[in-house]
Amino acid sequence: MKAFTAIARTMLKELIRKKDFYVLLVFLGMLLVFLSSQSFFDVSGMSRYIKDTGYSMVMFFSFIVAVTFSARQIPYEIETKTIYPLLAKPITRSTVIFGKYLGGVILSLFAFTVFYLVFSLFYFASGGETNPILFFQGYVAGFLLMLIIVALSICFSTFLTVSANITIMFLIYVVINGMSENIRDILLNSKGIIVGLFGVIYYLIPHFD
Repeated sequence: MKAFTAIARTMLKELIRKKDFYVLLVFLGMLLVFLSSQSFFDVSGMSRYIKDTGYSMVMFFSFIVAVTFSARQIPYEIETKTIYPLLAKPITRSTVIFGKYLGGVILSLFAFTVFYLVFSLFYFASGGETNPILFFQGYVAGFLLMLIIVALSICFSTFLTVSANITIMFLIYVVINGMSENIRDILLNSKGIIVGLFGVIYYLIPHFD
């Protein structure tokens, strides 16, 4: 357990030291300030735009943090050869991988929580009203998304380069968000073997949307 927490603590410190997180946080704040402007499209009741666009940006920025940090953990250890003294200790390979996964989940959830809090403040400050249960469900959805993204990124990082890993993750994100509803529609409106084929595809792919 100490090995897991040590690896996770190291990754969290890395997030705090890096500028990526702060740049995304500032950009999110600027976007929410823009959306909060009552002159935006000359439409009253801006809370709906903040809720839809703001939440989507929170998820996307959290996705960026999760992928960019998780994808380079194991390749960086191999490149700098720090993986060898680490494995020379009484630590198994699975411990290293799960430690990296735990660290990735912690830092991703930390970033997502901060983004979500900023989004919530702007949303309610703009006069938005919503069911607290739905707001909590939105947070849980982001929590589950981080678990899936970090797992895929760590998995790909064991045999792909950092750039290839990040590229594939972004492609998966775009394709799934763009095609998930189409696959569902085909599944609902088809018959015979097509239903089984698209049913397998639909329930196997991670639903980032």
